[in-house]
Amino acid sequence: MSRKPFVSLAACLGAALGLAAADGCSSGGTASLGPVTDAAPHDGATKADTGAGAFHDAAPLADGGADDAASLSDGPSGDSSSSPGPDEGAPAVDAGTTPEASPPPPPPTSLALHDCTLFDNAVDLADWPVTTQITDVEFQYQGADGVHVEFSKQNDPGSWPDVTPPGWSGSLQYTLGFCEYIGGQWYGSAAIQYWRGLEQMGGNVAQDIVTMGQCAAFGANSTCQVAKNWYYDGRWGNLEGYQPATGEWIGVFVAAGNLRDVTDGSQSPVQERSNVVLVQMPDINGATYTF
Repeated sequence: MSRKPFVSLAACLGAALGLAAADGCSSGGTASLGPVTDAAPHDGATKADTGAGAFHDAAPLADGGADDAASLSDGPSGDSSSSPGPDEGAPAVDAGTTPEASPPPPPPTSLALHDCTLFDNAVDLADWPVTTQITDVEFQYQGADGVHVEFSKQNDPGSWPDVTPPGWSGSLQYTLGFCEYIGGQWYGSAAIQYWRGLEQMGGNVAQDIVTMGQCAAFGANSTCQVAKNWYYDGRWGNLEGYQPATGEWIGVFVAAGNLRDVTDGSQSPVQERSNVVLVQMPDINGATYTF
């Protein structure tokens, strides 16, 4: 009996990415309008953008953190030196029937952060230990604009400590980021700041901030939320002005403390992060993913 060819997880996701513009991903939720602007004004603090420069990681490494369990890496081919022929007991196939094709493997659920070129964050962010797993990602949480995440280091006991950035009147607990697949490469940055107890932040990621309706201007130079209010200038390198399409795969991760415009990790008291979970970009109605 001949062996069926191995299909890698990376190949599967690649196929999914190739069709991303045609695929849709939406679930319940009520859209509410109103984009957000720079993260510092979100919490009422008076922090001005520092304009810190962006950076590129070195060549991707094999991530040693827990996010590797189902990361985007090919498995072994499993080829063997011989396979049984018809005279070795293999069942005959009826000439009038067609064997059923095996279903493709499911897409991976996580991404190794070392495979993502990072901007405007600590240069060694990918090396920070993965001490928590994201268990829930919700876009338009309970009908409100923003991204909601849940992870074990979010609440006591053992939660990540608060940090007050220089010049701020209030503290932050963690920063959330996206990884986006642009031109065959992953790019990312943690830019959306959350203080303790904040349920969602970042606005409706699928909204066009000009029409205030469903985003249809995908890719570079978009007029939609992620392009205009997340990664809107040169600090974010290849992410600048890019809007993932509805159904496109993106990575979501969090890290302790304030990472926005901080390239030395000095505003993260513990220098820890989560795994990177893969989800599909929602439409304006939102979507929920559990892990």
